[in-house]
Amino acid sequence: MLIDWISVTMPLAATDDANFFSSLMQNVVLWGRVALGIGLVIFVHELGHFVAAKTFGVKCEKFYVGFDVPIRIGPIKFPRTLGKFRYGETEYGIGVIPLGGYVKMLGQDDDPRKQEEEAQRIRVDDESSDDSETPPEFDPRSFPAKPVWQRMIIISAGVVMNVITGVLFAAIAFGYGVAYSPAYIGGVVPGGPAWQAGIEPGGKVVKVGTYEDHDMHFREMKIEILTEGLTNPDKPIGLALQYDDGIRKFQLQSQSLPKKKDAKMIGIAIPSSLTLGRGAYADPESVASEVLGQADGGAEVIGFDGVAVKPESIIPGAPFFHHLYSNPTKTVQLDLRRADGSTYQVALPPQKSKSIGIQFAVGPVVALVEGGPSAKAGMKIGDVVRRVGDDESPDAYGLAIALVDAKQPVTIAVERGEGTESQIVELEITPSRSLQTIPPTQSISGEIAVNSVGFAYQPLSTVASVVEATAPDSDSDATDGDDQLDVLRPGDQIEEIRLVVDEDDRPEWLADKRYSQVFEQLEKGWEFTAITPLNTFRETIQRLPVGTELIVLATRPPQDRVVKARVVVQADDQVMFERGLVFEPRESIQKAESFSEALALGTREGYRQFSNVLRFLRMIPTGSIKLRHVGGPLEIVNIAKHEAEKGISRQLMFLTMLSMNLAILNFLPIPALDGGHMMFLLYEFVAGKRANEQLEFRLTVAGLLTLLMLMAVVFANDILRHL
Repeated sequence: MLIDWISVTMPLAATDDANFFSSLMQNVVLWGRVALGIGLVIFVHELGHFVAAKTFGVKCEKFYVGFDVPIRIGPIKFPRTLGKFRYGETEYGIGVIPLGGYVKMLGQDDDPRKQEEEAQRIRVDDESSDDSETPPEFDPRSFPAKPVWQRMIIISAGVVMNVITGVLFAAIAFGYGVAYSPAYIGGVVPGGPAWQAGIEPGGKVVKVGTYEDHDMHFREMKIEILTEGLTNPDKPIGLALQYDDGIRKFQLQSQSLPKKKDAKMIGIAIPSSLTLGRGAYADPESVASEVLGQADGGAEVIGFDGVAVKPESIIPGAPFFHHLYSNPTKTVQLDLRRADGSTYQVALPPQKSKSIGIQFAVGPVVALVEGGPSAKAGMKIGDVVRRVGDDESPDAYGLAIALVDAKQPVTIAVERGEGTESQIVELEITPSRSLQTIPPTQSISGEIAVNSVGFAYQPLSTVASVVEATAPDSDSDATDGDDQLDVLRPGDQIEEIRLVVDEDDRPEWLADKRYSQVFEQLEKGWEFTAITPLNTFRETIQRLPVGTELIVLATRPPQDRVVKARVVVQADDQVMFERGLVFEPRESIQKAESFSEALALGTREGYRQFSNVLRFLRMIPTGSIKLRHVGGPLEIVNIAKHEAEKGISRQLMFLTMLSMNLAILNFLPIPALDGGHMMFLLYEFVAGKRANEQLEFRLTVAGLLTLLMLMAVVFANDILRHL
């Protein structure tokens, strides 16, 4: 039987590391596990055909994992197998082409060119007979000689085995214990659909659309939101959340990601644990890296500013992160507990920011929390904040700092309307007690939003004020050619920022891997888009050493004259919300306590994966899923390696998904696949005679050509994806 193609590659890269041999052996073991896992899925599929055929007395001439096709390049002839042996009447082997496997039964061949030859080989009647009415007599041990119902069982046995073993893979994984991130609401992305709906951190998702599970995995939630958003992009997604006080229900409109328009989200962030990373526990050049040391890796935050963490809460870290991000200008006292049980305190000061000597203007309000403080006060989409309290000239990031810890009513003046129709409207906003567990600047499309006031605004790449003008330095080597440099002024619209590099005297920090991605983006020229928003640029600046020079291209109103200015990265009086703490992701272990529970969990996982594949296939004809999203052999191997690195349980869960994929794909009604054979057998069962041989031949050829074209497409997708 021909099954879905899978390719396995085994790149081997030598290093100069002293532990080269150890690293080599680890890679060999890892790739061996990958090959063994994928090969096992192929093996059990073919084993199903083999056992069923043997049960009904069909002679099996070959049993192969991989294809043993002849390969010749000029005069060089490559071996067809990696190994083979004969036991009884069957030849067993591993083919050199790792794209599937097959069982060669007497009288059956997937190659349409050999069908006539195979049919003649199994005939046992007198070929000189002219009686065309007499059906041919076949070798009783051949596949065509068996009753239709037996052939149906033989053809479907491979798929049945994939389904059964897929369930068993998952059951074994749950027996070991499956690590997963629970579908808890660690935070809501500023300005996103969940934020606009007023969803609070601290709950857990128990239902998405029609899928309900009180132990839902975050990955499952994302898949449901993605598929629901692609299938019905204009229809809100139903969401049920469990909090300490009960179930809350919402209807949310999914939103596309800036980088991937066909990737849907609702803006729920996965929660972090309160355990510092054992490897990376602090970002470089942050205040956290100054007050923490190697001994703090793996330590757990058990309190902050005299408040003890409550481990029994759904999300114990929610109050801590709210306190951290709501008090960016204050020193926070951390109570830590190391792995050895010892406790101690660390003072974490504010994180001073870096800038390029300018402050950015506040843009229009782009989103409001439904029924939130700003909506109740009368704020509208499109309003622009012009005054906050006594501050007549707020800047985009200073505004967030001023509002995030507000506890008393705040007077905000907004400009509403444009041109001569604009007016200043004064609003009094009473902050709510909404948790700020994500920094206000950590949005998807570049918005800034403070949860307690309930409005999101867009920072503009317009100069609001110049903190410290950086005049052209005639002694500097970085003059960007002979062009005359200018000085930025309030009102200038920044169009592009580019890193200045003297190729003959490249700074040492450019060789640091921490700055490589920053360097590539800035060297090309940073333009402000939904993919590279102002928030990301400001975070990038924090990674650059003080004194780094950049060239700014801007347009100056009212004539929109293009100006060029040189700026340098410098210390700023403002603060950042992040202080450089790095926490490990929060994970739970789902472990079956008995065989029956493991089997029940495995069956549920198998059914879910089976349903996901069917839903994916239904979405292709509607255009919701594009061919470029389809992964092929290289992507399968890439994912298999990634999952195998995370342990046996994750690898087994991947094999469950792969088994269900192969089961369904192989039963599609395409000639040359199991589903195509089944269609011919169904016709024979209903009509009482075999389908026209010439028609069957043509359809088989068409099916093979279709598979070859699909193979070419998915291979091309894989190659382009990894370029």
